Amino acid sequence: MHEFYQMPLFVKLKVRNIEKSKEWYANVINFNSVFDFPDANGTTSMTHLRGTKYQDLMLLQAKEVNTCDSVIINLFSSDIYSIYQAALDNKTNIIQQPTVQPWNAKELTLEDPDGYVFTITESVDTNKDFDTVIDNVKDQL
Repeated sequence: MHEFYQMPLFVKLKVRNIEKSKEWYANVINFNSVFDFPDANGTTSMTHLRGTKYQDLMLLQAKEVNTCDSVIINLFSSDIYSIYQAALDNKTNIIQQPTVQPWNAKELTLEDPDGYVFTITESVDTNKDFDTVIDNVKDQL
C-alpha cells in the first residue's frame, strides 16, 4: 500500500508511450507506479509514479510531445552509480556521466525516452554545512 500525502510539488510529463516510459522510469531511476488511470477504453492514460517520498511524477499519454531544453528535472539519490549502470543497461542517452561538482554534489545527467532531461544528484560529503559548501563554490569561481 502506498502512502497518501499532499504533494507540495510534482511534475506532469506528456509521453508518447506510457507503458514504455513506465518501464524506463522503473528500470533506470527506480520510480514505480502508485496508480494508473484508464481512459474510457481501459487503456492507461495517466500514471502516477514515485521514487522516494515527495519524488512524484505524473505521466500523461499524448500523441505529440514537445520537450524543450529550458527545463531540467533534478532528483536526489543516495546511489547514483546504480542509476548510472541502469541507464547504461537500458541504452539511455547519458548527457553527463557522474561528475563531482564544486557544490558538494556528484551529478549524472540523462534523458528519458521522450527527451526530458534529468540530473541525478548525490551528496559528496554529508558532513559539510551549507555555508562551507557555498564558500567552496565561491572560491572556485
